[in-house]
Amino acid sequence: QLPRLSMDDSPKMRNCLICSVPITECHLGIDSCRACSVFYKRTIKLNKEWLKCKNGLNDCINRNPTTSCRKCRFQKFSDVLAQSESAGDDQEAEAESESDVEKEASEPSTSFLDHDSFSLIPSQSTGAPLLDRIKNGYSLLCLIRKTSEVLLLPDGFMPTQEEIDNNLMRFFPMTYSMILPTSKVHITALWDFGNSTFEDFRNSSVLERYTIIISSYKFIVLLDIAYRSAHFFPDCDTRLAGYMFSTNDANTDHFLDSVPYEINKEEIAAVFRKNAVKITKLKEHLKRVAPSDTEFALLFGLTFWNNEISNASDPLTPMVERNRKAIMEELHLLYKHQGKLDYAARAGELYDLLASLEEISTLADADLELYKLMNLFTEFTPK
Repeated sequence: QLPRLSMDDSPKMRNCLICSVPITECHLGIDSCRACSVFYKRTIKLNKEWLKCKNGLNDCINRNPTTSCRKCRFQKFSDVLAQSESAGDDQEAEAESESDVEKEASEPSTSFLDHDSFSLIPSQSTGAPLLDRIKNGYSLLCLIRKTSEVLLLPDGFMPTQEEIDNNLMRFFPMTYSMILPTSKVHITALWDFGNSTFEDFRNSSVLERYTIIISSYKFIVLLDIAYRSAHFFPDCDTRLAGYMFSTNDANTDHFLDSVPYEINKEEIAAVFRKNAVKITKLKEHLKRVAPSDTEFALLFGLTFWNNEISNASDPLTPMVERNRKAIMEELHLLYKHQGKLDYAARAGELYDLLASLEEISTLADADLELYKLMNLFTEFTPK
């Protein structure tokens, strides 16, 4: 005899395995409520050492499933998640696979993109192929910058064998004489980034590609400095990171020693310190937003296809708008796929960061003109 078919298609009621509240769906691949899953995803990014049990016995959630003890709540979720993963049970369509659990649990992540991120073999897709290409293209750019800037290091400043063997990153003091060579390296790397990432760029004329890079370069430099400084020097307000080189207040005089013109070092050093605060503010803004590697790909892609390009060459406007739209739409689709209900607000935070970047870039233009009046950077003609 065939089993009777139920006409009731209402969701089956279950209970959250962490706090016991009734639920009709699972999160992170286990029977958990949205509140517990959000709490876990936020907490896993932090240093768990600061979590302390309220009663010191680590049994609060056993006594009361709705306890406010963060330590016990986090530990219970971790234990349930570990049991689920070890069991290896297949989940229904609405549940995520183990890799999806790991990916969602880490969003927004602190993944950092640099030369180590580059891969000749495409990594597993996140569902955002364009943003994946931007990430790998940026990593290629970083690899080119690293290998090229190592060759620019003066005698006595080469990385040690230990640093090479352990893939450690050491910064060397920037000098004025290194600005032009490192800028040429960066621009060349951007050319390869564009070729490897965007078909529109690859199919453009040499003049058009040059226009795109030069028009966006000042924005890219600011974003890159803020991104790398936030990662390598998060708690230092006076040190800024390039790729292999860095600057800080302490080595300003050393930086100016290689200027080939007559200058007022004391006056220029004071202006340098004042203007560095603007980039530090951008770094702090980026730290607050804490973009994941995919979100940084959006920031970098939109910076590469900056609206300034249209001002430099009106015929390039459709290309700029087409690529900006594709980048933004892909992030929105990725957010929806990840189940981010507040993705519009998150996207707004990223766009606000870009607005700050453009504002500081405008101020940097004025600063550059002031430096030229002080007989500095006169050899730079960005346009």
